[in-house]
Amino acid sequence: MLFSFPLIAKPAYTLTKDGQTIELLVLQRKLPIIPIAEAIIVPVAPDLKMVFGIAKMARDYGANTIQYEANKAAPLAPGQAFIGSGAKYRYKNTVLAVIFDETKRSSPQVIAQAIGSALQLAKRKGAQSVLLPDMTENLLAQPNWITAEQRRDMAQVVARTLVNAIAASRGVVPVVKLWVFDPN
Repeated sequence: MLFSFPLIAKPAYTLTKDGQTIELLVLQRKLPIIPIAEAIIVPVAPDLKMVFGIAKMARDYGANTIQYEANKAAPLAPGQAFIGSGAKYRYKNTVLAVIFDETKRSSPQVIAQAIGSALQLAKRKGAQSVLLPDMTENLLAQPNWITAEQRRDMAQVVARTLVNAIAASRGVVPVVKLWVFDPN
């Protein structure tokens, strides 16, 4: 096999309402070669360090440029967001959504506020589509030690929070692609 990652991402489910489209993408933790959104939103703490999960992946794809930009803007309060450069040929902008407080704790309210702020920043940069990855693993203290039931319970809370935050944005970005790593 020439490529070990998907070339094109097709949505598993699409919902369009009031001028906004939400697409559900089910992909392993690998971005397709073909750009699927103009911006990606990743979860971070107030220090804006992109050291874990999807944030680290986004930082690595962008050759650390976004991390250098974010270091100059840090710290930000929980619920805020920062937008910087993207990854060439993948997405134009990386949006860091501060979903944690200084002690790395979060709540659905802070997550929703951070996603709302991130969507507003993406819109200001002209994004017509954003990729919003599942943040479940970022919220689990020790993902490798969590039971399947605990992971499922957390995923339900995160999914509801992300969908509510997108709905509350009232279509500020026309297309939001929810990226889920695990089809279960």
